[in-house]
Amino acid sequence: MSTAAVASPSRSGRLGLADRLRELVRPEFATDVIVPQPDDPVLGTPVCAVPACGRSSSLHGWCQAHYRRWDRDGRPERQAWAALADPTAVGHRPLAVCRARGCRFGQHRDQLCYQHSQAWRRQGQPAIADWLDDLPPAVVDDTPVCAVAGCDLLVEWGEPGLCAPHRTRWRGRGRPELTEYLFWCATYGEPRFDLRDLTAQVRLEIQYVLQCRADERRTRTTPRSIRPVLRYLAEQQTRSLLDHSAEFWIAQVRGGSTTTTRAFLRYAIDILTELRDGNGWDSEYAADVWRLARLGLRVSRRAQFDFRPIRPAWLRGLVKRWLRWRIANEFALTQIRKDFTALTRLATLTPGLSAAPTSLNRAAIERYLARLSTVVTHAKTRSGDISVVAAFLRAVHLHRWAALPADALIHADDHPRHDLNPAPRALPEPVMAQLESETNLARLTDPRIRLLVEILIGTGLRIGDATRLTIDCLVRDPQGAPYLHYRNHKMRRDAMVPIDEHLAVAIGDQQQRIRARYPNATVLFPRDTTNPDGRLPLPAATFTVNLKRWLADCNITDELGRPARVTAHRFRHTYACRLINSEVSQEVVRRLLDHTSHTMTAHYARLADSTIRDQWQRAQKINIRGEPVDLPDDGPLADAAWMKQNLARAKMALPNGYCGLPLQKSCPHANACLTCPLFITTADFLPQHQQQLADTRRLIAQAETDGRERMVQMNRTVEANLLTIITTLQPGQTCTCGPSGCAKDGEHDAR
Repeated sequence: MSTAAVASPSRSGRLGLADRLRELVRPEFATDVIVPQPDDPVLGTPVCAVPACGRSSSLHGWCQAHYRRWDRDGRPERQAWAALADPTAVGHRPLAVCRARGCRFGQHRDQLCYQHSQAWRRQGQPAIADWLDDLPPAVVDDTPVCAVAGCDLLVEWGEPGLCAPHRTRWRGRGRPELTEYLFWCATYGEPRFDLRDLTAQVRLEIQYVLQCRADERRTRTTPRSIRPVLRYLAEQQTRSLLDHSAEFWIAQVRGGSTTTTRAFLRYAIDILTELRDGNGWDSEYAADVWRLARLGLRVSRRAQFDFRPIRPAWLRGLVKRWLRWRIANEFALTQIRKDFTALTRLATLTPGLSAAPTSLNRAAIERYLARLSTVVTHAKTRSGDISVVAAFLRAVHLHRWAALPADALIHADDHPRHDLNPAPRALPEPVMAQLESETNLARLTDPRIRLLVEILIGTGLRIGDATRLTIDCLVRDPQGAPYLHYRNHKMRRDAMVPIDEHLAVAIGDQQQRIRARYPNATVLFPRDTTNPDGRLPLPAATFTVNLKRWLADCNITDELGRPARVTAHRFRHTYACRLINSEVSQEVVRRLLDHTSHTMTAHYARLADSTIRDQWQRAQKINIRGEPVDLPDDGPLADAAWMKQNLARAKMALPNGYCGLPLQKSCPHANACLTCPLFITTADFLPQHQQQLADTRRLIAQAETDGRERMVQMNRTVEANLLTIITTLQPGQTCTCGPSGCAKDGEHDAR
């Protein structure tokens, strides 16, 4: 709507509705007959399918004249017929000129102008061809050309600037004012809003409503679609549309049951009521039903908050005051809707509140919590409701909006217990492999949906942020690397995320498609309907519907062969988990996801332990006897075993392996860990084992030389264990000599 259409209550009250309408309706709409341009995206209709016709289509894509010709020819193939059809139509073809040479007057009769016709008749009507040949050429003087646009015939005498044919038509229409007749000639055959038979007040109202429709540029409203409304209002000589509700008019108007007609009547009543009563907080706050669009919120005109179920009156007043405060502080509309729902539940689940705020005490809150647990069974949803009530009560206490009891509070332990470590929401890689398959992606015939899927996978954006990307969202740094610039609507700030070149090229292709279709487009993914300029984004719900259809068409299944549950937000979890499991630091992941704190990012980062554990389990682990060491695969025992191994790696790491002894135990072995039955090692430490074997053999040789038998005996055990470990960790190698037969210079087959 234009800014001129917004009225304050005081000004509206001083001038009255009719005066305000006269003040606001612009000249192009302040006419009895409104003829929209054929290319008008709101009030007009697409041009005729015949090239060069240029007139508005009215039936099956044809103008009235070409529809009649096409129907008369037996309705042949459309494109072929349109290519050969004469683009001119009755009322727009050049008028016939007098047959006399040099004469530029229009034909009157006998295919001659009035003067030549009279002369021919006075001469006895000889053979007209011979008569015209003998006639000297007419002399062209300074007689003006006809006033009708496109007509090059000369004006006849005694008439208001019209040629003879147009003078005849002018007389047939009752000799209207010349400007009115010229307008009728210029728009002959075009669809029009004819308001001449309406009362003066209703005419102003319809003019204003059509003007608002055109200014909003959302919903198409053609003359044909509201013709039943105009006809009924003219027949009944209605004084004002505001005499009755929209539902009354819908029931009375014959043909008013169509979707377009119903929408127009509801819109008309709403826009006129807003003009009469004003908008903004001054007019809406006291009402029991808030029309959210009148508060400046970008929502549907039918969106509202109905406070009537909230009782008693003092609680309703507090809820309205708190919601006004939340809206003024620019909380997200999604959250405000949740606030309203939660507080409505508070009122309905807390019966027995008296006329004083003191009745909302701790006992009443406990009754509310008990009833809420039976009405809202999902713990997370219930916890969200309780959080809203807690914030509401804190605000009432803080701002002293009412004298609530001191114990009217929500405590931390009032929230339901729920899983503090929920299952990861990232999509399994087998499912992602199906989703990223080029064959499956090719089945997304809508390029907008396919690009959205690729953006969600490649950037982790929320679906609301992705659908509202601007047309110029692609940015490159000085080195030419591409980035995606987007608005983080949840945090209310701009952000950027790096993307690969493949995704950048796909976004560039989408930009070209949109600019070709909508030269003035502002969004990358415009919606299909009620969007003539391409400035409104694709609804997230539309993407969800297309995603579900695609999943069913491609038969995307999980590891068990069941239909995979895929949502737009799970792509975000998958993106984050892939980064974490690729050893990207948590701080980098936080910045890529544009999280405010590490708390949410940690929800993804905890999965990195699972990746490390998988790598640990895939590695070959043996003890000092060369026997494999297996950990449980799943369940609480597996988690406990993994935690023990992780702690050992962190706090008891050895230069050549890990200690498998619980941290609560002290080591009973005074010798090296190679003689300990709890020692565990892998092939990662093979070079250290080989070096230690060489060092051990040198110790044995020195001890034998010195005659220290105990030292030789202890190191023989270490040597044997090392040989077993090295042999086991080197597939295909076998030790061909015992400890006593090994070369003492460190040479060994196991090397």
